[in-house]
Amino acid sequence: MTSLSSNSISFPQELLGRPGLERLAYFQGKVVAHPHLKQAHQALLNAIQQPSDASLILVFGPTGVGKTTLRLRIEQQLWEDLHNTAEHDPGRIAVASVEAVSPDTGDFRWKDYYLRALKALDDPLLEQRIDYRVRNIRRGGDGELVVGPHVSLGDLRRVLEQALHYRRPLAFLVDEAQHLKKIAGGRRLLDQMDVLKSLASLTGIVSMS
Repeated sequence: MTSLSSNSISFPQELLGRPGLERLAYFQGKVVAHPHLKQAHQALLNAIQQPSDASLILVFGPTGVGKTTLRLRIEQQLWEDLHNTAEHDPGRIAVASVEAVSPDTGDFRWKDYYLRALKALDDPLLEQRIDYRVRNIRRGGDGELVVGPHVSLGDLRRVLEQALHYRRPLAFLVDEAQHLKKIAGGRRLLDQMDVLKSLASLTGIVSMS
């Protein structure tokens, strides 16, 4: 058993004299960065900042390993980096993220994915910058993007491409991308990933899944 010196204790010494519930609350809210998570964070950040020819970055691991935590930290880092560049472009965002939602039944639904991606990129002022030229896509009374039920999948994709061009995030993050594999028939998972890769290539935005 390895003993801990006083210098290695990371919690306040006075906590030892506090009531049990207060000590428990401290540790419940305490987050300790795992060395592997730190390494993954830096490797992923490097891949986003210096993508070379890579337009699609895959992060995989078992449930509970820390993928969502990693995504949230990457988002925070990208926002800090964009702020520090002091680039005068009020329309630009550092990062956007969306969850690839599992369908209740059947195949993965790209229309739902495109709608969620548009919401993640949205800004009421985009109406002044982008003419989507698609019927049944408009702004509601509160400025929120409203997409009618009869908008085609192809139109939604073109609108998403325009939004990505104008918002120019440093990266577009897709959480729970394993749901893309919910497909039937002869379609392959590789075909599904090719959709994300194509979006990344056409817009110049690195996609992380």
